[in-house]
Amino acid sequence: MNLNPAHLHLLVNHIPITGGIIALLVLAYGILRKSEPVIKAAYWLFAFIAVFSFIASQTGEGAEHMLLQAKLADRDTIERHVEASNIAQWCMVLVGLASLAALFVKRFQTMRVIPAVVLILSLIAAGLMARAGLLGGEIMHKEIRNENSSVSVNPLR
Repeated sequence: MNLNPAHLHLLVNHIPITGGIIALLVLAYGILRKSEPVIKAAYWLFAFIAVFSFIASQTGEGAEHMLLQAKLADRDTIERHVEASNIAQWCMVLVGLASLAALFVKRFQTMRVIPAVVLILSLIAAGLMARAGLLGGEIMHKEIRNENSSVSVNPLR
């Protein structure tokens, strides 16, 4: 099997999106049940997902070059996705770092507010990841683009 850069990007980019939501649900369950082992499992998931968000970002560049060279996508659509995914990636990295701090920094291990802080950060990251995924889907799926709508898909512009 011969994988091109776009294949590699598609293989890894779904992990931060769906994994972030799964880890968020695990953390919420752990908080509701006041289960330290479940909360710690969620922290480990977030650390793992942060690594994959970085990998997804790195594989995206190769996919971008391939799509532009083959004229399979337009630059503006790709750039909207790249901007959104960069923000989402760094937010997920922040969640991963906060999770690692909660696991390994003694001072944070005794603070009861830390799981809630990580939960709030992960909610933001999940929303940003979902937006990046939507914009990524628009690159190859013209049927989901919202070009004729008066509502902007990119509120940051």
